[in-house]
Amino acid sequence: RVGVAGAVAHGSPFDGHSHSHSHGRGSHGAASADEIMSSDEDEFVAKAGMMMRASQGKEANELERALDAVFNATGVHRVADFLRGNAFVAVVSWVLFVVAGISHILMHVGGGGVVETQTAATVSKACTILVYALAGTPEFVDVTYELAVGNVNIHVLTTLAVLGTVLLGCAMEGALLLVLFASAHFVEDRLTSHARGDLKALWGTVPTTADVVTLNSDGVPDIASIREVPAADVEIGTTIFVKAGQQVPLDGVVVHGSALVSIQHITGEALPVMKRYGDEIPAGAMNTDGVLVVKSLRSSEESTPARIARLTEAAQRRRPKVSRLIDSIGDRYSKAILAITFITMILAPVVLGIPFLGRGGAMYRSFAFLSAAAPCALLMSPLVYVAAIGAMARRGVLIRGGLTLDALAEVGTVALDKTGTITTGQMSCTSITRFDCEKPEQGAPGASLKSLAYALNLERGSSHPIAAAVTASTRGLDLPDVGNAGDYKVVHGSGVEGLFAGKRARFGTAEFALELCGDDAENCSLAINSETRDGEIVAVLAVEGERPALFRFSDTLNSKAPEAAESLRSGRCRRRWWEMADNSKGLELLMLTGDNQTSAKAMAEAIKLAPENVYSGLTPDQKLKLIEDARERKKTSKYPRVAMVGDGINDAPALAAADVGVAIASTPSDAAASAADVLLLTKDDDGGISQLPELFTLADRTRTVLRQNIALAVISIIGSAIPALFGAFPLWLAVLLHEGATLMVAMNSVRLLVTFGRQPLSKTTTLALWAFTVFCALGAAYTVCSEAVAIFISQLHLSNWMGVITAFKSAWAGLLAGCLHTLTGPDHLAALTPLTVGPSRAQNALMGALWGFGHNTGQILFGCIFILLRDRLPLNMEIIGQFGQGIVGLTLIIIGAMGFWESFGGHSHSHSHSHSHSHSHGTDMPMPAKRDSSFISWTYITGTIHGLQPDSLFLLLPALALPRVEAISFLATFFIGTIIAMGTYTYCIGAGTAALEKNNPKFVSYIARGSSGVALAFGVLFVISAVFGLDLI
Repeated sequence: RVGVAGAVAHGSPFDGHSHSHSHGRGSHGAASADEIMSSDEDEFVAKAGMMMRASQGKEANELERALDAVFNATGVHRVADFLRGNAFVAVVSWVLFVVAGISHILMHVGGGGVVETQTAATVSKACTILVYALAGTPEFVDVTYELAVGNVNIHVLTTLAVLGTVLLGCAMEGALLLVLFASAHFVEDRLTSHARGDLKALWGTVPTTADVVTLNSDGVPDIASIREVPAADVEIGTTIFVKAGQQVPLDGVVVHGSALVSIQHITGEALPVMKRYGDEIPAGAMNTDGVLVVKSLRSSEESTPARIARLTEAAQRRRPKVSRLIDSIGDRYSKAILAITFITMILAPVVLGIPFLGRGGAMYRSFAFLSAAAPCALLMSPLVYVAAIGAMARRGVLIRGGLTLDALAEVGTVALDKTGTITTGQMSCTSITRFDCEKPEQGAPGASLKSLAYALNLERGSSHPIAAAVTASTRGLDLPDVGNAGDYKVVHGSGVEGLFAGKRARFGTAEFALELCGDDAENCSLAINSETRDGEIVAVLAVEGERPALFRFSDTLNSKAPEAAESLRSGRCRRRWWEMADNSKGLELLMLTGDNQTSAKAMAEAIKLAPENVYSGLTPDQKLKLIEDARERKKTSKYPRVAMVGDGINDAPALAAADVGVAIASTPSDAAASAADVLLLTKDDDGGISQLPELFTLADRTRTVLRQNIALAVISIIGSAIPALFGAFPLWLAVLLHEGATLMVAMNSVRLLVTFGRQPLSKTTTLALWAFTVFCALGAAYTVCSEAVAIFISQLHLSNWMGVITAFKSAWAGLLAGCLHTLTGPDHLAALTPLTVGPSRAQNALMGALWGFGHNTGQILFGCIFILLRDRLPLNMEIIGQFGQGIVGLTLIIIGAMGFWESFGGHSHSHSHSHSHSHSHGTDMPMPAKRDSSFISWTYITGTIHGLQPDSLFLLLPALALPRVEAISFLATFFIGTIIAMGTYTYCIGAGTAALEKNNPKFVSYIARGSSGVALAFGVLFVISAVFGLDLI
C-alpha cells in the first residue's frame, strides 16, 4: 500500500516508528539525481545519508515530538510496529472478519430467540472491534503523523474512507477495507523486498571467521600455525588458509596453491574458474578443490560483496524522472481528490437530490470515490526500476540508478575500448619462430620446448602479462630440464636475464636480448625484423652460444564478442518477436583504443566492425573528443545518447563524458569503476561486451513495463473511481479493484526478476497474488456485467429480460452459497477426510463430488418431505433438532466404519499400493479397477443420509421465498457449487496427506485411522445426544 509505494517512489528506507511517517518526509528522504552527480560511490552513499538525516530533522515539528512522546509512553509505537506488515496478523484479521460476517448474517436471518440474536450481535461486534484493533492500529498511527506534518496523501485518503464507513453505520465494510489494506500491504512488502533483491544474502556467502596461517621461508604454509580468528579482525596483508569446501573470508590474492573456485555470488556464473598464484579472488568465493593460501587485500567492510551491496542500495535510492514527476503531482492530486470528495458530499444532495446518508447516498459514494481514486498503483509503478537493478546485481552487473536505465533506453551509439572489452585483456603466446636452422621456422609454442623452458624460468615469479602468457603456454607440456636461473636480474623497460649452467640468457626486447649474440647480433636483428610486422607484440629469447627465438603474443578475443556485437549492431537485443524486421533499433558501434592500428584492425575484423568506425592510437583526450562528436552527430535521432565501455584509467574521461559510462571491472573498487554508471563484474575470459546486449534488453524492458504500469494504474483509477462516484460500485468493490490493480502493477514489475534474476517468486507468494487478482477480476467482471446488462435492459423496457437478469443473480448467489456451504461445518471435514485415502487425487475428488451429490439428494428429499408435510404436522423444532443430530451421527458412524474397513485391508488394495499407482498412472486407471461398487454405493448413501437433516434446509429457505424461475436457478447452482466444492475439498485434503506421506510413509495411514476414529466418536456422541435430547450442534 502507501508505505511500500512511498518507499519505492522516495527511495528512503523505513526509519523510526512508522513507515508512513518516514514516507511523509520521503520527498526529501533521498538526495536528488541532479544534486548527486559525484562519480565516487562512497561519497554518493554518504551524501544521500546526510541529506536524509538532515531533512528528517528539519521537518520534525512540535506536534510530531508530542505524538512521539505519547505513543512511546503508551507503547502504541511498539504495538503498531509489531502489527504492521505481519502475515499472522493479516490472517487473524481475515478470520475475525469472516466470523464477524457470519455472526452478522445470523443476527438478521437466524430466526432464533432473543438470546441467540444477542449472542450473534455480541460476537459480531467483538470480532469487528478486534479487526479494527489489529488491522487499523498501524493505519491510524501513520495517518496521525501524516496529518501532524500537514501531508494529505493517499494514506490519509484511504484511512478517511474507513472512518467514513463507521460514520455511515457500515462498520463491517470498514473492517473489510482494513483487512484488504493489511493483506495488500503485506504482499506488496514482500514484492518490494523481492524486487530490491536480498542484498543481505551477499553477506550470507561470506564466512565470519578466517583460518590465519604463517608461511615458511620457501612460501609453503605452516599447517601447525593455523588459528581461527574473526574475519573482521584480520588485518590487510595477513595470509589465510582456505581448504576445499571452504569459502574465502576476505578479498585477497593467491600466494600459494591452485584450485577451481566458484564465484557465482558475484558474477552469477555457476561454472567454477581456476585460480592460481597471483590471481585475485573475492570474498565469499567457494573453493571446490585444492588448497589455497590467500593474502588479504581489503578489510571485511571493503570486501567485494560489501561494496556490491552498498552500490546497489545506493542505486535503488537514486530516483528516476518518473518518481520525481509522480512526487511533484502527488500532493496536489491528493488534495484535488479530497476536494472532489467533499464537493460531491455537499452538492450531490442539493443538485441531484441524492440522500446524504445510507448506502448509495452522497457520503457513501464520496468515500467510495476517495478509496478508488487514491494513486497507490501509480506510486507503485517505479518499482520496476528497483526490480531491474536488483535483478542485474544478482548477475554481476551493478547499475547506479533509474536515471541510468532511462539513459540506456535512449542510447544509439556505443563506443568500445578494445582491451578488456572486445578482448579478454589477457595475453597468449601464439607462436615461436626459431632461428637456429638455415631458414627461420615458425611454429606453435609446443614445438619449441627448450625455448619455452628458458623463458619460463626467466619469467617465474613475474606478474607481467607476458610472463602470464608464457606460463599459460607451458601447461600440459613436458619441458626439458634447463636448470634454475641464477644471478637473476630485472631490467626495467627491457626484460629479464639469468644464468643457466654458466650460459647467460635474456628474454625481452630485441635490442636487449640480442646483445648476447655478439658479432652475430646485427644479422640476428635483421632476421628478426624481417619476421616482425608492425604493431605485433613480440619478445626475443637469446642464450649465449645459441640462436635466438622470437615469441609472438596477442590479446585474446572474447569468444562471445562477435555474437554480442552482432546483437547490438542489428538491434536484436531491443526487438520483440513481432519486430524482427525492424532494424531501426540497431546501435552504432565504435572502437576507441590506444593500441596500434594493426591490432585494432584485426579485432575489428573479428567482430565485423566497419573500418571507418575504428579509431586507434588514441589518447584519453582524443577519446573524450570522439564521444562528444558522436553525441553531437546523433542529437536529432531517435536514440541520441552515447555509451562508453572501457576498463582502464585511460578510459575514465570518456566514461565520465558519455551519457552512460560502462566499466569492465573485476571488483567494484577498480579504478575505472569510479567514473562509470554501470559496472560489469567480469570473471576471467567471460563478461565484457558479452553482457552488454542483456543490459540494453533490460533497459528497454524496464521502460516498456513502466509504461504498462502507468497505463494499468490510470485505467484502474478511472475505471473504479468514476463508477464509484455515480453509485455503480459499492465501497468494498472499489477498494478491491484499487488494491488488485496495485498488486498487478507490483507483479508486473517483479516479473523482471524471473526474466533476468536468479530467484523467482516463491510458490506461496505467487499463489497468493494470483488468487487475490482472480478474486478481484471475478468480482469486478460480475458486478460490471450484471449492472451493465441491467441498465441496458431497463433502458429497453424489456421486462422479460429483467427476469433473466434476476435469475442470473439468483444463480450466482446459489453457486456462492453452495461453495461456502461445504466449508461451514466440521461434520463435512469429518465426513470427507476418510475419503481422501485413495489411489489418486483425481479419484479422491470424484469420491468427494459423489458424496456431495448424495448430500444434495438428501437435501432434495428432506425439502420435498418438509413441503408436503408442513401443513399436516406440528413443527416441533426441538424434535427436528434431535432428528438432525441423529442423522449426522448415523452418517459419521457409517463413514468412520468405511474408513477403518479400507485402512485395515477390507478394500481391494492397500494404501501404499494405491499411492504407488496414483503417481505412476494418475487418472488413467478406471474407477472400477480401484473402487468396488459397494464402496461407491455406500459413499453415495452416506451423503444422502447426511443431507436428511434440518440444517440443510436452512440454506434452501431463500429458494422457498423466491419466484419459481429464480428459485430453480438458485437451487440448481447451489447443488452444482456443493458438488464442485466437496470434490475440491477432498482433493486438497488428499494432496496435503500425500505431501506428509513423503516425510513419513505411515503418516497417511495414521490420518486415515485417526479421522475414521474421530468420525465414529462424533457419530456415537451425536446419536446418544439425539436419544437423550441434548443439543450439541
